[in-house]
Amino acid sequence: MPRLRVLTLVIAFAACAAPAQQQAPIEPAAAPTEPAPAAKTDAEHAPEPAPMAAGAIWPPRMPSAGKFEEVPLGKWADYEETYLDAVTIKERVALVAREGDIVTLETTTETGRADKTVFVTAFAASQEVGWRATRNVFQVGDADPMESPAIAPAHQPYPVVDPKKLVGTEMIKVRAGSYRAKHYRYRTPYGELVDYWIDDSVAPIGLIKLEAEQKQHAGFRAGFKFELVAVGSGAIAQVTKPARPFDAALLEKTGMPWTRHARVGPQPPAKVVQ
Repeated sequence: MPRLRVLTLVIAFAACAAPAQQQAPIEPAAAPTEPAPAAKTDAEHAPEPAPMAAGAIWPPRMPSAGKFEEVPLGKWADYEETYLDAVTIKERVALVAREGDIVTLETTTETGRADKTVFVTAFAASQEVGWRATRNVFQVGDADPMESPAIAPAHQPYPVVDPKKLVGTEMIKVRAGSYRAKHYRYRTPYGELVDYWIDDSVAPIGLIKLEAEQKQHAGFRAGFKFELVAVGSGAIAQVTKPARPFDAALLEKTGMPWTRHARVGPQPPAKVVQ
């Protein structure tokens, strides 16, 4: 029996809960006619939505404080992520290596069935664009690790916060504790409002909480929620074998997950395909 495909975790829910909607075409929702000033500015400069396969739903990328140079080796943070009120994923983000101006983050995702995928992303420091992903590898369960396709700049994992989207500083309570965090807000090209809270002192990425609407598919009312549940230190690399070249045919044959296609990197699941 093939492995559960980590990136299409909501298929079963869509099939059972909304069979009628599966046949309906998905049109990106229009932005509100009178958005808040910050959201309006966002929408004016937002890129055109990327073409979607029928049934694809793209969650927001997981933002970061972007201060990887200050993160001690081995620091980790655990998150619980809910997608469309249908799937809950446990995710650990850990800084596991540092060599010169390159740091490596490992993101481990686990579903309720204990299926595990580890995504390894190397980031290089750049004065022009800040941190940029230079290499991505993924490993599903006990399978051999595999290289991922190249990532387009607009789809880089862990995008650094945009100071222009700052709403203010607030006290926020999550399961990991209470934090004085900076609240940011933006609107996606699909008109979805995304709110998230960042505390620079929380390693390795600083994210405390994220709440986002979902307007890409009328068959789902719920959106996306990410919450920090624990932090710690002492993380070590889990992916230690050399990675084989990317092999789409092997993925199709074995049932291993397609690694977010254009959005390769730790933001599971990258899309929901019916």
